[in-house]
Amino acid sequence: MDIKNLVVHEVRKSKDASGSILHLREKENIANEHAKTLVSQLSQLFRKTGLNTGQFSVPEDPNLPKPAFMQLVESQFKNSKFTDFIEFSRSATRLFKTFLDESGSSKGGYLWLNHYTHNDDHFLSIVLLRKKYGIALTEELDLGEIEQLDLDTLHMAARINLNAWLNEVSNRYIAFRIGRNAKDVTDYFSKFIGCEEFIKARADTQNLVQVTKKYCAAHSFDEFKTEQVKQRVLEQCLNWIDNEEFVKLDKLSSILDESFLGPENDNTGIFLEIAQNEPYCLTNDLMVERSVLRGLTRYSGKNKNLSISFDSELLNTTVFFDSTKGELRFTALPDALVEQLRSEKNDLNN
Repeated sequence: MDIKNLVVHEVRKSKDASGSILHLREKENIANEHAKTLVSQLSQLFRKTGLNTGQFSVPEDPNLPKPAFMQLVESQFKNSKFTDFIEFSRSATRLFKTFLDESGSSKGGYLWLNHYTHNDDHFLSIVLLRKKYGIALTEELDLGEIEQLDLDTLHMAARINLNAWLNEVSNRYIAFRIGRNAKDVTDYFSKFIGCEEFIKARADTQNLVQVTKKYCAAHSFDEFKTEQVKQRVLEQCLNWIDNEEFVKLDKLSSILDESFLGPENDNTGIFLEIAQNEPYCLTNDLMVERSVLRGLTRYSGKNKNLSISFDSELLNTTVFFDSTKGELRFTALPDALVEQLRSEKNDLNN
């Protein structure tokens, strides 16, 4: 990751004034070790849960104006660089202030704008940061209060893949990371970015898991091969996540066909066909959530007398684990097993 530009501006709410007050920097922040650490921490947030994806809300009528933030980026980002990043950031912060004041929100914050490159792609991240108070020891070992940026309860962050947007290689080039307590922020922040409709990555990931299972069923793979396919999908998706890349359904489909179908098998492309048709209707480029991919894993264990295996998605739904007692409770058993047990019980009673 290479930091190209970085600046932080403050939008402060005041009880004595209508609206908010701007505290704008005159120069960009220096990309020192503290900045690099924070950039890395914020980047990690886009690999966790709570991720949504979308695109700029451009009107179908060409005579209607494009979102103001989109116009700002278009006017300033030329030939893979910002012509004047500090002026761009100041204009963006003034625009943010407009939407914040219209929302009636009682809180402001620090607007972090960062242009960086990763794997030859250019990204622009916009993050709303706030402070939190903590307790620390002074040099005299007295307890004192300190202020620090609150990353644990991040309120709202957006990351735009500038290459994917400008080269029109994807329609899911904006990723949103929404904090746990961001209900008062989500609406005006997304309007500020100009992306008012976005899709939850969690739902897409859940559908991807189901598509993988249907792909295996369509090819009549046995249990062993099915687990191999699921593991391959999991590993490939995690690799793309770690590299901040989209999950490409067409590439994933080709990888699976090459890995698990013979060279003379003509029944290829089924994975992509299942994924892009009803009921899933997935786009080719996906942003997925790491935690939901656990649906591709399987819990298993055995000893001399017992063998247990079940999909991870059954945990806490029909399979419950008591960690204190070390016990598993099943609320839904396979029909064949139930019939075997009932038959055995009847034989014993007779």
